[in-house]
Amino acid sequence: MRRRNLVLLMVSAVVVSSLATWAAVVQIHSPAEVAARTAPPKASPILVPVVERVLSTKVVTRGTAHFGSPRALAVTPSPLKDGARIVTSLPAHGARLRAGDVLATISGRPVFLLAGRMPAFRDLGPGMSGRDVAQLERSLRRLGLSPGVVDGVYDAATGDAVARLYRRHGFQPVVATEKTLAGTRPAEAGLVAGAFAEPGVQLPSDEVVFVGAGPLRVAELPAPVGSRPDGVLATVTGSDVVIDGQLRAEEAGRVRPGAKVLVDEPTLGIAATGRVTSVAGRPGTNGADGFHVSFRLRVKKPPAALVGTSVRLTIPIRSTRTAQLTVPVTAVSLGPDGGSRVERSEGGGSRFVAVRTGLSADGFVGVTPVHGGLAAGDRVLVGFQARPRAGG
Repeated sequence: MRRRNLVLLMVSAVVVSSLATWAAVVQIHSPAEVAARTAPPKASPILVPVVERVLSTKVVTRGTAHFGSPRALAVTPSPLKDGARIVTSLPAHGARLRAGDVLATISGRPVFLLAGRMPAFRDLGPGMSGRDVAQLERSLRRLGLSPGVVDGVYDAATGDAVARLYRRHGFQPVVATEKTLAGTRPAEAGLVAGAFAEPGVQLPSDEVVFVGAGPLRVAELPAPVGSRPDGVLATVTGSDVVIDGQLRAEEAGRVRPGAKVLVDEPTLGIAATGRVTSVAGRPGTNGADGFHVSFRLRVKKPPAALVGTSVRLTIPIRSTRTAQLTVPVTAVSLGPDGGSRVERSEGGGSRFVAVRTGLSADGFVGVTPVHGGLAAGDRVLVGFQARPRAGG
């Protein structure tokens, strides 16, 4: 029994000794081993290729597209008309109109759109003269109505052309008698030559609206059918599409009228170009705050989905025009001589290449090697990346 206990005691001692030895081996490390295990991992170089590309600096902002040149159209009351007048027809919202079309009817009578910048401020008829008569003659001639010589005098040929305008649209012209006209002339009528009409075909001031040349689009109809024509009959815009945008005050001086603009909105498939038409002279105008300057551009061949859409506007400011060698800005460092250089990877090592830097844009810079030794596809150092720890 004693012998058995002695054997067990000896076995236990051996086991305990072995466990103690294992623990010492696992848990106890030399200072060199501890330093090796806790040292940071070696960093690996980050290399990027040298690329040939066109660099350009640009201003990027946003704007909203709409039809340009809005204008409110209204008629001037005619002394030839008396009694209540009401609007009897109007064009549809969004309708396109041209010079020579009928804008609306008032009490069944037409309101013609004619080309011209001077508003209709008086009735026109035989014997009258002036710039407004010349404007009428030019507009009638553009419509092929043969008003005779454009001399600013309302003669028989002018009257015949006016009559043809009415009949072209299915209306009878207004033919006034001496009795009718006498009641509309003030006492001093005879003192101003060509100021008042004689009997014949008349063009009442409330049956014509002069507008600029080019097609128009009806944007608003504030006076509904059945209302009195005392205010605006319709608001029209030009057919050209413009975009209003804003520039940061510090960028505004870099953008000039005539500058090319790239217009796009990738999610809607919109891609177009335009030209800057105007830049405000100072911040805080045309809806901009005190830190922004408003500007406008006209779009060439606008896509159908553009109007009413907020789009990205990119305005190139300066460009290399041709492709050149470029590297990330972080690849360029300062050499001992004060010049610029890049570190090019070569096999298992690297060497510095002196370069001259050019235009910088979008995180890249143009470089020209001083003595060669750099080409597209070469890899240059931009930094280092720590390697992950083993088992990490």
